[in-house]
Amino acid sequence: MHDTDVLIVGGGPTGVTLALELAIQGVPFRIIDKDLERSDKSRALGIQPRTLELLNRHGDVQGLVSQGNISGGATFYLYGKKAADVDISDIADDTLFPNILIISQCETERFLDSCLAKHSFAVERGLEARSILQDAEGVTVKISNSDGTEDTIRAKYVIGADGAHSSVRRAATGVTFQGAAYPQDFILCDAHVRNSRVAWDRFSLCMGKGSLAFFPLKDGTCRVVVSRLYPKPDSDLTLEDFQEMIDQLLPDAGQLYNPTWITGFHLHHRGVNSYRDGRLFVAGDAAHIHSPAGAQGMNTGIQDSINLGWKLAKVIRGQRPDSFLDSYDRERRPIGQHLLETSDRMFTWGCSLNPFFVTFRNILFTWALPWFVSSQSRRAGVFKFISEFGISYRDSYIVDTAAGFSGPVKGGDRVPDRKIQKTGKDYYFQKIIAPDTHNLAILSGVGDNTTTKDAMLKAESLFNSTNPDKAKVHLIFSEAVDTHGTPGYTDVKNRLHKDFGCSKPSYIYIRPDGYIEHIGLLSELKQLLTWLN
Repeated sequence: MHDTDVLIVGGGPTGVTLALELAIQGVPFRIIDKDLERSDKSRALGIQPRTLELLNRHGDVQGLVSQGNISGGATFYLYGKKAADVDISDIADDTLFPNILIISQCETERFLDSCLAKHSFAVERGLEARSILQDAEGVTVKISNSDGTEDTIRAKYVIGADGAHSSVRRAATGVTFQGAAYPQDFILCDAHVRNSRVAWDRFSLCMGKGSLAFFPLKDGTCRVVVSRLYPKPDSDLTLEDFQEMIDQLLPDAGQLYNPTWITGFHLHHRGVNSYRDGRLFVAGDAAHIHSPAGAQGMNTGIQDSINLGWKLAKVIRGQRPDSFLDSYDRERRPIGQHLLETSDRMFTWGCSLNPFFVTFRNILFTWALPWFVSSQSRRAGVFKFISEFGISYRDSYIVDTAAGFSGPVKGGDRVPDRKIQKTGKDYYFQKIIAPDTHNLAILSGVGDNTTTKDAMLKAESLFNSTNPDKAKVHLIFSEAVDTHGTPGYTDVKNRLHKDFGCSKPSYIYIRPDGYIEHIGLLSELKQLLTWLN
């Protein structure tokens, strides 16, 4: 029998991301997958801006971005004619990653594997969890090897990142996975394309008699996903099936040739009633599966893992009680439920099989779509959901906002990103936030409210006199402050102060996953110390 603290079952993006989170925390773990090698199919394509920010904590995501295709929005078509263009490239300015990255899941997995290899870890392949039994002290997992041998692993916690048919979820006696299958049949094709006249920095969503999505990829290739009103269930799929729908719904797309993947599939929408059952946890597709509307699935699984990883580390090191892990379900399940509901509505509108509803929808969209996208505030609302910048844990019991703080950013919110400087060198705020521990940012305030450097150093000293999380402290000064000889950063154009709403001296206590645990005026720093103790 082999012992470890955490066993991760499933070596996809969700599982490897959790492995990365545990690796930087120094928590012993193993990660297994029953497949001997990764799939060479493109599968999930979209990486949302918030996911890019969070993965940038583990490596240079710009290298991954350079391998894909940046999408600055979407173009809607009705019966082959352009109805509206949704431009999101001008929405977000508090991030290094304002756009969606369209890239094969193969490349995403290669990036994650390379990040994990830097910590001298890798997915153990050809190992399948056959039996999972938990007790009060831990979990016993019997695994089989591809060569027929068997072994036993004893872990404190087991996480199921093993997809829709999760063995970990089935072993969790208190977890249900309720939902249903969608009636639509879908066909998918990855192929090369010639003579295309569509914008390569947009993906196209097309409606008419059926629906079609067209995603430009790197090097003149594309993905086409089709839902047909009148499918041909008994015939083999050919490239002509896709070209026929393109000619009807997106003639500007051009001609497909040399396909690399053609398949048909059905979709489901299901979610668990709890992300935790004792010492067993589920994440990603093991916890929620849904339509691909909005390109949220893989991103949500990755962020499940980022939420869970640091919490496991705190509990295993004895810095938090076991009940602290309940916050994973409390924070992430509402996100998954909202995603299921929202993607279901989007899917129903876009892919209905009811010909009467399709006619009504298309007539409505003829005038409604141009009106909707003409407003930046409406486009910003959609982008906030799609980008996952809107995810917040304000309702969580492990975050708080100090009394007297009235800024727009609260405990539980994402930390915005802005350029800062130190000794003339440019940095970005999120990049100095350490992913392996908590971080405390102390902001000087601006204008007449600016505090002195001595006051900030005194606040830092007061905090460090306790500092139970061994948080790293960052001093952020407004542009008016002379920072020479001070171990701090200058807030370029005071934009970080503005984003946080910190015109007065303030503090922001940041969790390892990049969300705010506590925020308040610097004069109320003792509220943070009381919170931590």
